[in-house]
Amino acid sequence: ALGNTARAASNKHFDGYPNSNGVLFDNTRCIGCRKCEEGCNRVNELPEPERSFSDLSLLDTKRRTTAKSYTVVNRYAPAEGNHPPVYRKHQCMHCNEPCCASVCFVKAFKKTPEGPVLYDPEVCVGCRYCVFACPYYALAYEYDDPATPRVVRCTMCYPRIKKGLDPACAEACPTGAIQFGRREELLEVARKRIYKYPGRYINHVFGEDEWGGTSWL
Repeated sequence: ALGNTARAASNKHFDGYPNSNGVLFDNTRCIGCRKCEEGCNRVNELPEPERSFSDLSLLDTKRRTTAKSYTVVNRYAPAEGNHPPVYRKHQCMHCNEPCCASVCFVKAFKKTPEGPVLYDPEVCVGCRYCVFACPYYALAYEYDDPATPRVVRCTMCYPRIKKGLDPACAEACPTGAIQFGRREELLEVARKRIYKYPGRYINHVFGEDEWGGTSWL
């Protein structure tokens, strides 16, 4: 049987669909409140965590996404002097050229014009190549489901954005650290902040070019 050539093996570069959506995360505005985690949990109807979302002591332990937590916030540096603590929100980055899609031989993943990378559990064979291929360690597998296990991760709230709504994490964020909109417009927002506050930011928008560019910035 002859397989098709994978895009990842070619010299072609995909810049993303025009007018696609994105999400800008500004860690200088994140206060580590975990409201984004709570909003994600509610919208995706995930089970309640063992420890409450108000328990901020979890930030002391580096976490990754799981089959029951599609996004997590980690603290990478505590407050020191005049410097506030540093937080990072971790979830699927929704790459323009997704590694998960490039290794999937049944084409269970696809990049959508709206921005998110979607997954079709109906064709998935459970090989988990995608889980190992993801450079962001953002995919998880339902090991505790013996009947119909799935690969799970953030969907960028695709059903919500199709209805004109913001992703749940952006809607829940009380400080504006998570902003949803057109990807190109968000890149401009990020560049203007970098230009206006050069002492606050590194002169680089992560996700603009990494892995062909990502919908999460």
